[in-house]
Amino acid sequence: MNPAITTLGNPKNPPLVFLHGFLGSGKSWFDIARPLSEDYFCILPDLPGHGNNTTGDPASPLNFDILMGWFSHLLDQIPVHKIHLVGYSLGGRSALYFACHYPERILSLILESASPGIIDESERARRVAEDTARAESILKDGMSAFVDQWYRMPLFASLNSHPQKLSAIKESASRNDPRWMAKVIRELSPGVQTPLWDSLSNLSFPVILIAGGKDEKYLQVIHKMAKQIPNSQYVIVPEAGHNVHAEQAEKFTALLQSAL
Repeated sequence: MNPAITTLGNPKNPPLVFLHGFLGSGKSWFDIARPLSEDYFCILPDLPGHGNNTTGDPASPLNFDILMGWFSHLLDQIPVHKIHLVGYSLGGRSALYFACHYPERILSLILESASPGIIDESERARRVAEDTARAESILKDGMSAFVDQWYRMPLFASLNSHPQKLSAIKESASRNDPRWMAKVIRELSPGVQTPLWDSLSNLSFPVILIAGGKDEKYLQVIHKMAKQIPNSQYVIVPEAGHNVHAEQAEKFTALLQSAL
């Protein structure tokens, strides 16, 4: 098996794929996938540039169409066709993009703290500038300094209530290649991603939207998304912030078991 893919469970069971967030890896999902692997074939890939998936050229182009081509090819190699798909943050944006472009491959879609993108042009430009500056910071100051700064953002404030988990997340994130992380944050920025809001009404499979009760930004996003996706429901986990599955692993796993 490809070293950039972790799998758990029997390949004869229904496939359940997990896509991690920026700075993460497939193993970020291990605690969630392990109990589910009794009933599902859990597939935990490292997104390009993350974890062990760094064999490509950091100077080569990267966008969501290229990312989806890579993901489709990965599924064909395993091989699996129709999948249950879970995505968090960057992985959630990726999962939604894949589901909108390859709906015939989706059994169900579960999105955690994920957005269909930015519509307002001035906000898109602001985000591009912000992520470009972040990319430069990674290359200038290195991964450890950037990771410390990244997890000081208000978005992750509730992780401070889980110091051991936060420490493990930061340690793992710091092992990423700075060239790749600079590339990913710049070229897969929400500011350059094509917004998917107009595609939401076309999704015909079950969609579950999850956000933490302390994540005000994404609470607003999932309420808006739920109004546009026909076969959808949203779940709010009161005690969590942006990274629900890390902060409330047991509750998140129970949510997946119920949804699936």
